Amino acid sequence: MAWDCMCASEFSAKVVAVTLNWNNAADTTNCVLSLLEMNYPELRIVVCDNASEPGSWATLLELSHKVPGQVRAFSSPSDALAMVDNLPLVSIIQTGANLGYAGGMNVGLRYALLDRSVEFFWVLNNDTVVERQSLRALVERTKGREDIGICGSSLVLYHDRSRIQAFGGASYNPWLARSRAIGFNALVSDIPDVPELVEKRLAYVIGAAMLVSRRYIEEVGLMDERYFLYSEEHDWAHRGREKFKLGYAPRSIVYHKHGATIGTAASGGSNLSLFYLFRNKLAFTRSHHPALYPSALIALLWDATKLLLRGRPRKARAAFRGILAEPTMRPYEPRQS
Repeated sequence: MAWDCMCASEFSAKVVAVTLNWNNAADTTNCVLSLLEMNYPELRIVVCDNASEPGSWATLLELSHKVPGQVRAFSSPSDALAMVDNLPLVSIIQTGANLGYAGGMNVGLRYALLDRSVEFFWVLNNDTVVERQSLRALVERTKGREDIGICGSSLVLYHDRSRIQAFGGASYNPWLARSRAIGFNALVSDIPDVPELVEKRLAYVIGAAMLVSRRYIEEVGLMDERYFLYSEEHDWAHRGREKFKLGYAPRSIVYHKHGATIGTAASGGSNLSLFYLFRNKLAFTRSHHPALYPSALIALLWDATKLLLRGRPRKARAAFRGILAEPTMRPYEPRQS
C-alpha cells in the first residue's frame, strides 16, 4: 500500500498519548505496549491512575521493567507538574483520587501541555489496542489542518474484529438526547475511503480515541470534569463547534473492548454507568439545548421505564436516580438492594 512507502518524517508531529487506569492495569499495560509497538518516534505516553487498588498501581509500575530507563512515575499531580525537563517515553501519574474520566485525563493533559513542542494529544481509553499505522493515519488527516480540532479513528470491536463500533464518532438527536454511533456493527470492509462523508455527520468524536490539537485545548479548554463519566467528549466537541471541525481518519484502526473497566459491556450496563449516562444526557441538554430539555426529559424517563418493564428494576432505579440527580449533579452513591 502506498501509505507504507511514505517517509515517516513527512507527517511527523510530536504526540502525547494519554490514558487512564482504574483497577484495570492488565488492559492498561496492553494498551501502552501496543502504543510502543507502533514505533512512532515522536510519541510520548502518559498513564494516569485514579487511585486504584494497590495491586493495580504496582502492576503499572512494572512497565519500568518492560521499558528500562524510559519510565518515570509520579506520586501526585503536583509532583508531575513540577517536571521541568523533557517528557520521558512513559510517564505514570497517581492522581490521588477517583476523579472520573475527564478529571483523570485532564491530569495527564495538563502535564503533557508543559512540553510546548507537543502538537497533538491522543486521548485513549485504557481498554484499547492500536494498530501500527493508527497514529500516522490520524496525523496525516490533521497535520496542517488547523480547522480540525478533534479527530477520530475507526473503532473496531476488540472481540469481533470484523465489526465496527464506530466510524470515529456519533450523530446526535437533541430532541431525544440520543446518540447513534456512525457505522455501528458495520463490517470492517465497509470502512469508507472518503472521510468527509462521515465528518459531516459527526456531533462528537467518541472518547475512546480522540486526537486533539494543542490549539483546540488552548482555545476551548480541557474536558468539563463535572460530567465525571459520559458526555464529556460530547460537551468538549460542542464547545468548540464555532471555531473547529471534527475529523475522521478511516485508516486509523483502534480495537476497543468497550466498557471493560466500568461494566458497560454487560447487559444493560452497570448501575454506575446507567446513573451517569442518564444524569449527563440531561446535564448536556441543560447546558447546550435548554429549550429541548422537556422533550429530552420525557425521552429519558421513557427509556428508564422500559428497563423496568423488561424486568430490570435495579438498572431502572439507577437510571431514575441519575435523572433525579441531574439538577444538582450529585455523584453516584451505591445503595444496598
